[in-house]
Amino acid sequence: MKALVAVGVCLFALLSSASVADSASAMRCGSRLISEGDPRERLLNECGPPANVETWEEERYYHYDAPPPSYLYKEYERYGSAYRVKVIVRVELWSYNYGPSRFMDYVRIENGRVRQIYSGGYGY
Repeated sequence: MKALVAVGVCLFALLSSASVADSASAMRCGSRLISEGDPRERLLNECGPPANVETWEEERYYHYDAPPPSYLYKEYERYGSAYRVKVIVRVELWSYNYGPSRFMDYVRIENGRVRQIYSGGYGY
């Protein structure tokens, strides 16, 4: 009987830790929920201005076996036996500071869309 209870406790711990990992891809602002894929304007309207914003551009290459779709990319180049496209991505990292009693939230925005939401340490 004790072994059955121990197994049940272990399963509960595993399931609850999995749900915590899944909830890291969303952020609550009051009664609203911000998720990955939402536009930057919705984040700003629902959560207000962030405490800090960092902005930079990243150069990325996407590889294709055949010529890439012309409606997506106007220019591409041969790269060995494949094709590659260079894309410039504008990245913003917004940080929300709720004070020393709560964890900070960080939101990574790429080309105007929320791509990643994660929590950091306690605020200041």
